Amino acid sequence: MSRRILLVVTLIAVVVAAAVGWVAGTRIKSPEQVAAEAEPPEPSLISVPVVSMVIANDVVTRGTVRFDEPEAVFTPTLAVPELSPVVTWVPSVGEELEEGSVLFELAGRPTFALRGELPLFRTVTPGDKGEDIAQLQTALTRLGFDPGIVDGVYGPDTEGAVRAFYQSNGYQPIGTDPALLDQVEAAEATVDGARDIYNEANTQRAAAEKAQRAVTAAAADLAKAEDELELAQTRLAEAEAGTHPDTGSAPTEAEMTQLQSAVIAGEDWVSGSEAMLQTALGAADAAGPPRDISGERRALDAALADLAEARSLVGSPVPDGEFLFFKVFPIRIDAVLSQRGDLASGELMQVSGSRLAIDSSVGIEEADFIEEGDTVLIELTRLGIELNGTVSVKAGRPGTNGVDIDEVYLEILPDEVRADLNNTNVKLTIPVATRATEGDVLAVPAAALSATGSGDTIVTVEMADGTIRVVTVLPGLSAPGGMVEVTAIDGDLAEGDRVVIGLQQGTRSESAADESEEE
Repeated sequence: MSRRILLVVTLIAVVVAAAVGWVAGTRIKSPEQVAAEAEPPEPSLISVPVVSMVIANDVVTRGTVRFDEPEAVFTPTLAVPELSPVVTWVPSVGEELEEGSVLFELAGRPTFALRGELPLFRTVTPGDKGEDIAQLQTALTRLGFDPGIVDGVYGPDTEGAVRAFYQSNGYQPIGTDPALLDQVEAAEATVDGARDIYNEANTQRAAAEKAQRAVTAAAADLAKAEDELELAQTRLAEAEAGTHPDTGSAPTEAEMTQLQSAVIAGEDWVSGSEAMLQTALGAADAAGPPRDISGERRALDAALADLAEARSLVGSPVPDGEFLFFKVFPIRIDAVLSQRGDLASGELMQVSGSRLAIDSSVGIEEADFIEEGDTVLIELTRLGIELNGTVSVKAGRPGTNGVDIDEVYLEILPDEVRADLNNTNVKLTIPVATRATEGDVLAVPAAALSATGSGDTIVTVEMADGTIRVVTVLPGLSAPGGMVEVTAIDGDLAEGDRVVIGLQQGTRSESAADESEEE
């Protein structure tokens, strides 16, 4: 082998040895070095900036849109039993009826559609009371017919409103039951008899009392006459004895004549008074003593009360078959099962509300901030629909209307009836103004808040140099996105400060992991 070849071989061997040594140097590590490289890097802070924003804790939920459920209308009992339930008028399918409209006619008698929750569960007559009557009074008031005080009593004012309502629609109300008129007539006859008896007794009593007064007066007059006669006789006796009672002197012939005339007049007075007394006593004996007529008075009063009650029942009744109540208006005629001229029986028609409503629910805590009448934003993104609505019903307790026990049922009415919303599921946003901040406030994620052992709430602020400081804060309102209003009460906090929300745990490098796996 030449020296040149040997030199090349030697150089190659040196290079290979050096390469092997370098590789070995990079692959072979001391135990201390391996342990050091196995330690994870120091964890790093995860922080986010403090922001300034308005926090409005809107309630966001979802709901299902529906039209009111169809309702079957059955043939009612006619108010006039002798008539047959022949259909004389029905509306057309698809027609919408407002409150107060005639729903149908049977034998020429109308059935009106009114708004209410309760059925009219009996034929209402004057004097009846109940919730169904109060509901009727409320409906009449809405329609412009004044029933007086809404007190649930079917009195004259309500009857007058019913009569006016019938007549405004071209009908006459049902008349009074003839049996009631017979009762009134009988009661009137009883009153007439009781009044005659009372008047006769009263006349007798008055005559007896008058006779007794005459006897008393005649007796008093006789007593006075006897006193006057006695006085006249005494004066005459004094004069006859020689002394005039007035002058003390001997009486003259004329004075004696005068005194004698006074005695004669007294005797005539006494005689006449005795005759009058006897006449009065005879009349008193004929009249008898005054009677106690309290029984006759009570009988007359009872008869008058019965007559008043009978008369109070006279008036226009409200037949249950001529007034049907529905929860919402207008109502839509979906099907008519009997036509004009048919003899109606069973189901007569089907109606449904034309009202579009949304069934929804919220949690118990959220429900505390929602009231009937609150505005609702309704959104259906896939159809590009966004419109407002109103909370029309809020259940009084959780778990009603088919919602979970920890949910409160809501019904929302859209401001616009959109048929394309029917049977869809929509997003509902209910702004709760009482839980919105007044202007911008400082806010941090809820994860930035922590509690100390003393009960304070703090945030940890990461400084630019990597150090941290603690600020005690007072939490306020929270938003659905997890942001919480905070107010610094110990330490400074400003928009843009970075608050710690967690730690990022370090890991070994990918190459170190690979080397560990190979080893």
